[in-house]
Amino acid sequence: MQKIILASSSPRRKQILESLGIPFEVIHSSVEEKIDVDNSPYELVKILSEKKAKAVLDKVVGPAVIIGADTVVADMGRILSKPKSREEAAKMIRQIQGRRHSVYTGNCLIFVKEDGSFEEEVFVDCTEVTFNKMTIEEIEMYVNTGEFEDKAGGYGIQGKASLFVDSIMGNYSTVVGLSVPLIYDCLKRHGIQILELMKR
Repeated sequence: MQKIILASSSPRRKQILESLGIPFEVIHSSVEEKIDVDNSPYELVKILSEKKAKAVLDKVVGPAVIIGADTVVADMGRILSKPKSREEAAKMIRQIQGRRHSVYTGNCLIFVKEDGSFEEEVFVDCTEVTFNKMTIEEIEMYVNTGEFEDKAGGYGIQGKASLFVDSIMGNYSTVVGLSVPLIYDCLKRHGIQILELMKR
């Protein structure tokens, strides 16, 4: 049976796999999430997800599947990274409230064979999220919860920010941090029936 390795310490990504009942191991990928202004959001998450997966490759003995992922929020093509302060988070929320923005998640799957050779697939999914209009007081109250910390765009859609989401066009799990349906299809193409791995 092939092991599933999550090359991420993100609690949101761990929760996604746990909710599916898929047995997996976590190997932290210490790749710096550096924003390159020359890269589009699509290119950035593609590059970083691949780097994260490859960073743990020498720690994995096959057969195994390594999953690396990276997520960014973009407003009109401009990347909104993880805010470093309450003030920065509030600025981001003010920017995206009342209108639509994009969330890109890059997914890299590396299929490690028993002999150490490997194949990889990298793909990107984009979901459009629309926030309702928010008052200054609502923005301040939300930021004061601290939920913005370590989250692209300054919000967590699976948490308190769900109060302000008007609509989602696309895959919800992509916004959280892993594009589950696309990962499932990729595993199937490689002959892995993930349903058989799920805990009963």
